Amino acid sequence: MDYSIDCEMNRSQQKCKVCGRVDKFNYNVPDEMWRAIVPHSFQNNVVCLSCFDDFASETGIGYTYALQSLFFAGRKACFEFRVKQAIRVGE
Repeated sequence: MDYSIDCEMNRSQQKCKVCGRVDKFNYNVPDEMWRAIVPHSFQNNVVCLSCFDDFASETGIGYTYALQSLFFAGRKACFEFRVKQAIRVGE
């Protein structure tokens, strides 16, 4: 398996279009889940994981099973985090 991360593509710091903070974490969820959780007005924009979590809480949709890895894109280093265990909270 290739676990290399392309830090060069993460050099430009994106900002979350919901809260305005620099988004240093890249994550992926299935398209159907994204459309169900993220309000239509933000669906074609950068949404940080914190805001995505808030939207998921508001909609009551759990996403713990959907995240397999999380990428941190910093200025000096990039890391890939793999999910070892996921626990849904707030039930």
